[in-house]
Amino acid sequence: MIEEDYVSFEVAKLLKEKGFNHWCYKSYGTAVYHKGIPISFDEECDLKSEGLEDEIEYVEGGYLYDFGCDNRKKDAKVWAAPTLQMAMKWLRETFEIHCQIDCPIAASNWVYGIRDLYKDEWVTLRNMGDYETYEEACEAAIKYVLENLI
Repeated sequence: MIEEDYVSFEVAKLLKEKGFNHWCYKSYGTAVYHKGIPISFDEECDLKSEGLEDEIEYVEGGYLYDFGCDNRKKDAKVWAAPTLQMAMKWLRETFEIHCQIDCPIAASNWVYGIRDLYKDEWVTLRNMGDYETYEEACEAAIKYVLENLI
């Protein structure tokens, strides 16, 4: 079965900072660990009741949850996780920036180009990264736009 690919936590944080506020089926939230092993809410409560709260580790954005959110609460420790394609569509429709992913015939790896649709010009053409998959190139392109162009 083919599954959707979602942006990484790092990109989800950048999207929230840049104003992405669309409801997504998945979201990143805080993961709870005990001795390096993920634990449930009930296990967390048990450890707290045993006085072992100092052994509980909280990792911000450490888990991709199957519940959605929309980033409306800026202070909330939860981040909407759009699919790669949804993030690229948002960049295109909101900022008129198009991420083009390609696999040149002579190359074995994927590349990306960024086009400013408003100015009708390429911002970067064929970034020759070491992207083994289409999805890695998408993630890199989105991250480049968020860090450098918006």
